[in-house]
Amino acid sequence: MHISGSELAQFELREVLGEGADFQVFAGRHLDTGADVVFKRPHPTLVSRNQHQEVEAAIHDLARIRSELNGEIPHTPAPLSLSGPAIHDSLFGDSLGHEYTVIVESRARGVPLVGSVVDGVRKHPIGLPMNLFCLNPLHPHTSRGESQVFLDILETVEAFFQIGYLLMDVRPQNVFISPKTDEVSIIDVSDFRQPREATRRHPPLDINDMLLDLFRWYVPANDPPPDLDSWAQYTEPLRSPHFERGVDDTRSLFSIEELTDDRELAMSVLDRIKARDFSRVSDFRACVEGIIELRKQRIMSSPAHLEQMELWRQGIAMMRCDYWGKFLFSSEPDLLAYAGTD
Repeated sequence: MHISGSELAQFELREVLGEGADFQVFAGRHLDTGADVVFKRPHPTLVSRNQHQEVEAAIHDLARIRSELNGEIPHTPAPLSLSGPAIHDSLFGDSLGHEYTVIVESRARGVPLVGSVVDGVRKHPIGLPMNLFCLNPLHPHTSRGESQVFLDILETVEAFFQIGYLLMDVRPQNVFISPKTDEVSIIDVSDFRQPREATRRHPPLDINDMLLDLFRWYVPANDPPPDLDSWAQYTEPLRSPHFERGVDDTRSLFSIEELTDDRELAMSVLDRIKARDFSRVSDFRACVEGIIELRKQRIMSSPAHLEQMELWRQGIAMMRCDYWGKFLFSSEPDLLAYAGTD
């Protein structure tokens, strides 16, 4: 479909890629260069009910934040076009009847760390990238070396924090990894909030709330999975709406395992989070780097390491299945960084 309008006419709209509570996302293409892009718009259900004002405000707040960061948010797709509010019924082929903003940005290359819930129900190996490249990266990338996935995410989080915002909901489903380059692309950074003091109605919200979410997603308590099926799947960590209970639930995952140096350090970090002791992302990052290094040393010296490496290689081979072809990922060239491991 060709797009009318001076700003959007250079792009072609294609199929729906996905949708969440706030946004609907379409694939697209730049007509001159052939570059892959995505279109984002407020969810049509919200627009049809004229209930999309908060989403609109977030779109323009994010544009302002990007400007404050000199036009670039680390590890996020490059913005290409931001329309003014307008009725886009002819573009999307519907009749919503209300003005809204359309975003066009570069499409993330690679695969999501975790695929969709629907794909998981269909028995696709949605958890493979998370296990292979983030939680249990048993083989270094040929150019970048040891996995930088979580550290790259923290770089984005820190950029927001330095200008006064907490970046929430950076869940693995919102993070793409390109095995070819080991580069991370966070496709949704729309949930950013300002810290607040405790009130009668609300608990405080500070850096430690943000760090708890990141910790439970990206710092594993368990050893690498013992079988290939477990490498291929993903279980969402428990999340309590109460901060202290959430810390305790996460800490219990480490305390029930054999007490090792990495788990002991992880529990001490969680204790600091519970005490709301962190005030800088860089301090948390240093702790995470320590946990990662201790865990790597322990796993490499484990009697099970050779068996774990064999499962990791089998997982890399599974990245060649047809499921991953719906993303901007081509297994043969994109897995060359791990050539010889499978």
